[in-house]
Amino acid sequence: MRIIALICLLTFSVQAEKPSFKKWKTPLALGIASGLTYNPFAKQIQTKIVAPGRITHLDDYLQYGPVAMYVGLNIAEFKNKEEAFDQAGVFLLGTGIYVATTQGLKAVITEARPDGSEKTFSSGHTATAFFGATVLAHEYRDSHPEFVIAGYALATATGALRIANNKHWVTDVLMGSAIGIASAELAYILYPKVRHQWQKLNRFTLTPQVAPAYYGASMSIGF
Repeated sequence: MRIIALICLLTFSVQAEKPSFKKWKTPLALGIASGLTYNPFAKQIQTKIVAPGRITHLDDYLQYGPVAMYVGLNIAEFKNKEEAFDQAGVFLLGTGIYVATTQGLKAVITEARPDGSEKTFSSGHTATAFFGATVLAHEYRDSHPEFVIAGYALATATGALRIANNKHWVTDVLMGSAIGIASAELAYILYPKVRHQWQKLNRFTLTPQVAPAYYGASMSIGF
């Protein structure tokens, strides 16, 4: 199943937007690194280096840091309704992709975590953090590059703490980051197509009208 996950990542990178392969290099590299670190030797090294037990719960909160920055910047810059609608659409679509992917892998791969609990692959915390950081980069790399750097720093810290807390193997964190980045990139590609189809299917509108002398509604149907 890990091989299938890597093949899916490669397929997305090649087919989703063939003219622009550059944006897929990072998630692909992370996915390949995840495959290379899936071996008993890597686990043995991690077990020797990382102390047993959980050291902090900070990773449970850091994973939402990039998303919080993204929402805060949107509020501070007072985006118009159209921009806000599209950004929310991209965000929700991407969230659905990475949540479905990580949870699907966890349901199929029941391998134990370093602390002995189940469902280690892949890291949902890391996917959440890197998804938020990538969305932040798409929207603010030109206007606020310092926040983009901070977003990826928070995402990296989240992944590192998942390892330090014995909640994930290195291979899980690498794949989680790959899924998070790939989900954001895929959402930006798919959202315009999804919105176009939605608009085609929803040609019926009903608008209430309220005036001092009457109540009514206007209806329009597109053909």
